[in-house]
Amino acid sequence: MSEVLPDRLDLPSSDAPERASGETDELPAIWQMIGEASLSPRLLVLAKMIDRETSRKLQSEFGLSVAQWRVLAFVCISGPATASYIGDAAEADPAEVSRAVKALVAGGFVSREFEPGSRKAMIVAPTAEGRELFHDIRSRRQAYFSRITRRLSAAQVVDISRSLTQIAQEVVAERGVRRARDRAAR
Repeated sequence: MSEVLPDRLDLPSSDAPERASGETDELPAIWQMIGEASLSPRLLVLAKMIDRETSRKLQSEFGLSVAQWRVLAFVCISGPATASYIGDAAEADPAEVSRAVKALVAGGFVSREFEPGSRKAMIVAPTAEGRELFHDIRSRRQAYFSRITRRLSAAQVVDISRSLTQIAQEVVAERGVRRARDRAAR
């Protein structure tokens, strides 16, 4: 017999943040099912929640996908780069980056030209229109992230950031172990 789960569960009052009138304090049902001691699964759910909200806002306000935003932001912050480098640096799927670059070129937000001295490597660079769009979106994204972290103290933000860096370093170390095993198996 399969159990039917509710779409959402209310947080227990001890976990529920104070909200302004009319705001909801419901989290996805999976949040409570995972439990407080399961940090990694909660990080994945939180990342998905933020990603979905980002996707909805980018599409409705700017007609961009999250992948397009990430490519545009990357070249506006880091400077011109190949799509391959952008994908590697951003942990993004190469096909997704390629589609995003094509759409951004079509929209006039980035240009793509051969790297000097190469007939293969194409460099992606922001256009003036792309830089303007980037600054508009970035200011809105910064305001969004300020709102969702407003209840955290400066010390909590630093602690969480340090903790996330430690977790990311462990992911990189695990990846290195896996790659070494894969090379040894060949």
